[in-house]
Amino acid sequence: MAAHTHIGNPQLQRDEAIRSASLAAMTLMLAAQGMGLATCAMSGFDAIALAQEFHLAVTEVPVILVTVGYSTPGNRPQKPRRPMNEVITFA
Repeated sequence: MAAHTHIGNPQLQRDEAIRSASLAAMTLMLAAQGMGLATCAMSGFDAIALAQEFHLAVTEVPVILVTVGYSTPGNRPQKPRRPMNEVITFA
């Protein structure tokens, strides 16, 4: 779809593909959470190696991975965070 909406502009095509993939991943993660599953979005992987392993076309660019499964007992849903007022100041 991104190739058709931004003809001749590969940067906008890539930006749109990343946006679309991110929204799809978010929807998947919310649906999984609703089913009692834990998820984790990942970036920073070797996209070229992943594309080769899954025999993706050159026009298919992996931009996000999502793990889905049942969390183990005692696994926290989110790591502890410092309170917002300790890390941000509003002026």
